[in-house]
Amino acid sequence: MADRGAQGLVLLGDTPYIDSTVLQVAREKHRGFLSIPELSRFMRQRPVWGTWDDHDFGRNNSDGNLPGKKNTRQAFVEYRPNQTHGENGQGVYTKFRYGPVEVFLLDTRWFSGTEPSPVNANKPTLLGRRQWDWLLESLGRSTAPFKLITSGMIWDDKEKGKSDDWMTYSHERAALLDFLGKNKISGAVLIGGDIHCSRLLRYKTEEQVGYPIHQFIVSPIHDHTIPSLNVPHPDLIKGASIPHVWLRLEVDSSKTPATLHAEWVQMNGRKMWDLKLTQQQLTKI
Repeated sequence: MADRGAQGLVLLGDTPYIDSTVLQVAREKHRGFLSIPELSRFMRQRPVWGTWDDHDFGRNNSDGNLPGKKNTRQAFVEYRPNQTHGENGQGVYTKFRYGPVEVFLLDTRWFSGTEPSPVNANKPTLLGRRQWDWLLESLGRSTAPFKLITSGMIWDDKEKGKSDDWMTYSHERAALLDFLGKNKISGAVLIGGDIHCSRLLRYKTEEQVGYPIHQFIVSPIHDHTIPSLNVPHPDLIKGASIPHVWLRLEVDSSKTPATLHAEWVQMNGRKMWDLKLTQQQLTKI
């Protein structure tokens, strides 16, 4: 990453694998992860932001009803120096602006399944009312050419029978896309992880949003892949189960229209595929 000129790092969860809600265990796992020599050197010179997914939240495939989640949140806050960590001691969602890009790091664990959805009271929530209102307000006020809406879990079906994905809460996914279209919010891109596969999807959301919504999935940075989760999808452009992958994003606003260049990169700089989008392509006509 340093060799490719990375100016910062965003971690989308399962960093590290804790699989416990014991505070001492969570602290030890975070400390061990951040003590990896290469990562430690990188972080001493560059900003790092993060949210969590299931394994660093506490348990595989867990939702907000997990007992002991306050302990893993305390450890997360201690070892992830985000500017904010949710609100009023709840959740870890946050956002940051870095030049021409604004990144929204969602928490899809803390509130999930704990209350009725803010968009459909007959269904469970993923984000929770508090985070939902924060997200819509933040998106509405953003002036960034590109808006990266990120979460640990993916934005479509993980696999038949699985419940920790955005399509399990499709009512909130659809409401978010409706909001983007109704409010003519440009430059939105979805990013997910979790599934131990890397994928690029281009959703046919022209009528709903005003332009196609892309999802970038990058996983895993370690060596364990799950080929069975590289499932068919009508909007899938690329998909592969390859270990040691990271996503390099470069935004250039020095020219008009501004561009977002996404590259899926393997260990030692080996390139997989890339995509360049312009602000004009992500603007409602």
